[in-house]
Amino acid sequence: MCDSNPLIFYDISSPIEPRSYAPNPSKARLALSFKGVPFKTTWVDILDISDVRKGLGCPATRKLDDGSDFYTLPMLRDPASGKVVGDSFDIANYLEDTFPNSGGCLFPPDSTRTGLDYESPKMDMVFYAPLTSNEGSKNEAYAKFNMHVDATFTAHVMLVTQYLPFNPNTAEAVKALFVKRAHLSSWDDISVQGDAREQLKAAFKVALTSLAQLFMIHEAGPYLEGKQATYADLIVGGWLNMFSATMPEEEWKDFRTWHSGVFARLHDALQENYFECK
Repeated sequence: MCDSNPLIFYDISSPIEPRSYAPNPSKARLALSFKGVPFKTTWVDILDISDVRKGLGCPATRKLDDGSDFYTLPMLRDPASGKVVGDSFDIANYLEDTFPNSGGCLFPPDSTRTGLDYESPKMDMVFYAPLTSNEGSKNEAYAKFNMHVDATFTAHVMLVTQYLPFNPNTAEAVKALFVKRAHLSSWDDISVQGDAREQLKAAFKVALTSLAQLFMIHEAGPYLEGKQATYADLIVGGWLNMFSATMPEEEWKDFRTWHSGVFARLHDALQENYFECK
């Protein structure tokens, strides 16, 4: 792979680009930088995602709770092979398989597998966009970890939904789409403030306890296995990137103090070493 023929990464456009904010594109962006593979970003408005995916012949990899296709990002297109990959976990596997000698190893064979047996306390929740299991895929233990991490964070994503950085010219239409998907009556139903917000933050902190403890096993940190990151760290990092980009500033500062600051250290290390904006 040379810089003159980079991979094409499809990410959700927003007023804060070239930064990702959504968790799954953030996971994929971290993986691309971790592998040191040249790429460039094509930014896509939320309302255009379904057309862009269909135009590239990339089917939806998820369903909404009504059974309809959930067209979302990220996607990765490899001009050299013509391959289009439309799921963050599949992108990680593709990068490792296609560029095994580039950058770090996302799924190291000598891994201690620290934390991969994590079980979310929120796995029994029902979400309007059901979680992706990637069951039966390569590196399935990481896929299971991904699903459980997704459950924990998704259960509390209402803390930031109202602050998502939509493009001004399509914001109202995107809000209407989100309201429809979530089976709500209006965008105001998405806003969580006052005592309800404090309770949700407290519940979030408690729900993160068992995940935080896994990052304390190797005291050297900041990663699950100590000094060396794996794709498992990038999974959590994708969510941390979202909350850092969308939480009110004072709440994010408070979040960084939770659980002895393990998530703040992870976030800072990943942002410094692997979060490439382009």
